Amino acid sequence: MNNLINFFIKNSSWFIFAFYVILSLTLLFGSNPYQQSVYLTSANGTVSTISKSVNSASNYFNLKEINEDLHLQNANQKMEILALQAKLNELELKYGAKPGEEVSGKGNYTFISAHVISNSVVNPNNYITIDRGSADGIEPYMGVMDMNGVVGIVDAVNAHSSRVMSILHQDTKITCELKGNGNFGLLVWDGKSTDHAILKDLPKVDDYHVGDTVVTSSSSLSFPPGFMVGVVERVSPTNKKDSFMTLIVKLTCKITHLSNVHVIKNNMKDELKQLESTDATTLKEEGGMKR
Repeated sequence: MNNLINFFIKNSSWFIFAFYVILSLTLLFGSNPYQQSVYLTSANGTVSTISKSVNSASNYFNLKEINEDLHLQNANQKMEILALQAKLNELELKYGAKPGEEVSGKGNYTFISAHVISNSVVNPNNYITIDRGSADGIEPYMGVMDMNGVVGIVDAVNAHSSRVMSILHQDTKITCELKGNGNFGLLVWDGKSTDHAILKDLPKVDDYHVGDTVVTSSSSLSFPPGFMVGVVERVSPTNKKDSFMTLIVKLTCKITHLSNVHVIKNNMKDELKQLESTDATTLKEEGGMKR
């Protein structure tokens, strides 16, 4: 107690000074409208600045939730586009396609949104890990793409995560075609550039040009037809005796900067596989196709 009293006595001049400062400010701003308005304006400005800082910080932490909502909306829009295209194909089949047009149904697909957990790009065979698994409806051989193009194919699944065989994997083979002429081949990676792949086994029956668009083919069970893969950057020279062409494709998907992806479920895959199996068995038993 004596120490406390000694402290106040020792610093009494400071306490008296603080008292008179507070009293002076109270009399100044309490009885003078001008000074009062200046004080309130300054206080409001300070409070406003603090509020803006707090709101900015709050918005920053909400970005993840906003991004997930946008990603989900993107997936829903893709499904709506495919549903509209399927309906259009149905109407064209019913009433007849326009002259010179082909009817190529996109089938029934479901898009499952996922986030990339890890992604390798420097190995001969690269993999991507995503945060969706069998509990979310993911199965092996499902196609994976982002908003720019094809990413890869699911090859292993756990309950809540999956491994994707990247397009930068030497065993990944995706059936693709040239938009416009319908010629198709296999898209493979040569193990070199992360931005390029090779489209091989194209029939040598047409001219191929730099700038041609490469899209997913209707014969692929993992991807809907017509989705962007890349652009022809170079037509590889071939021997005149060769029956096939090879194209160097600039990929539209930036594999090195993946964040959000869509896993594609082909709801008709099992039915198509069963049909193909039945056809193969029938042909084998009957010794060929009868007209």
